[in-house]
Amino acid sequence: MALVVQKYGGSSLATPDKIKALAERIVSRYDKGDRLVIVVSAMGNTTNQLEAKANALSKDPDPREVDMLISIGERESISLVAIAINSIRPGLAISFTGSQIGLITDNNHRNARILEIKGDRLVDALGKGKIPIIAGFQGVSTDKQITTLGRGGSDTTAVAVTAAIKADSCEIYSDVVGVYSADPKNCDAPVLIKELDYETMLTISSLGAKVLKDAAVEYAHRLGVKITTGLTWTGETGTTVCKESSLDKNKFISLVLNDKLSYKQTKDGLTLPSDLSRVRFCQLSDSCGLIVLNSLPDNNSLHCSSLALVGSGLRSEGVKLNDMKNIICGNSRIVAADISDIKFEIYTDTAISRDVFNKIHHIFFG
Repeated sequence: MALVVQKYGGSSLATPDKIKALAERIVSRYDKGDRLVIVVSAMGNTTNQLEAKANALSKDPDPREVDMLISIGERESISLVAIAINSIRPGLAISFTGSQIGLITDNNHRNARILEIKGDRLVDALGKGKIPIIAGFQGVSTDKQITTLGRGGSDTTAVAVTAAIKADSCEIYSDVVGVYSADPKNCDAPVLIKELDYETMLTISSLGAKVLKDAAVEYAHRLGVKITTGLTWTGETGTTVCKESSLDKNKFISLVLNDKLSYKQTKDGLTLPSDLSRVRFCQLSDSCGLIVLNSLPDNNSLHCSSLALVGSGLRSEGVKLNDMKNIICGNSRIVAADISDIKFEIYTDTAISRDVFNKIHHIFFG
């Protein structure tokens, strides 16, 4: 009988009908013999809606008060999921906020760091045969203030709970079964990746892939928690993220498209928005590997996309890299490229990014 932590995102809880269907699947899994702990996000777009209300009242709302406000979303979810489960099997589920399970954080509102999870009430509930339903994304600070963990915080909660109660597995469910060679929304023939190591998954997440948030992957790496992704509606599992992957070390893993960047060419070089901290190589220098391929006139700007090829086989596929180079050098609307040991990233005019994306995907993944 395995002890399993499952996390469900907002799309899985967007409507009462979806919550009812989810409750049925949870009870079915419980009846097969597994002990379950469920972590949930806010329903649908609730967090964004709550933040919008705060921003409508103030240009700079107090972070403490915003945390109090947006933590409502997960509290709504845990109650509704518990109610739905108990309508099927009375008394089976019990809901807990982050503070109720002893999820202690630092005092950094809006982006708090987990310090510990006491978990006594979780262990007690499990001992009574119940299914704890936990509010993800939130905790309580050492100053006894409600805090939130930042975007993707429910994933981080699930990982931390898994480690705290020494669960056998951590399953994170969403409307995408796993990590693909490319986002299915951008590619006609994406390939599902069955297994990834932490470092590669972290690179993919930091570039904008949405299946797992980079903060949760970092936490899993530090705690040694294996994560398995899955599709909410079927229970099908997709990608396992663990310490060491059995994949060929000389294999390309994924192609990631981010079409929400802005490029600006000035007399001082290439610049990107300062809030995109993950793009650390945006300033021109000899050491970062960034190459400006096509400069715009001074002070011109361009809405651009980044396309990042991720994998440890970058230096061993000369023929494929030459094919990619031909695409890059033959297109005047590709403006820059960055190369590292695990990543080859280019910047291109968003107007042609999907075409370039699919050509490169075909080269490396067929």
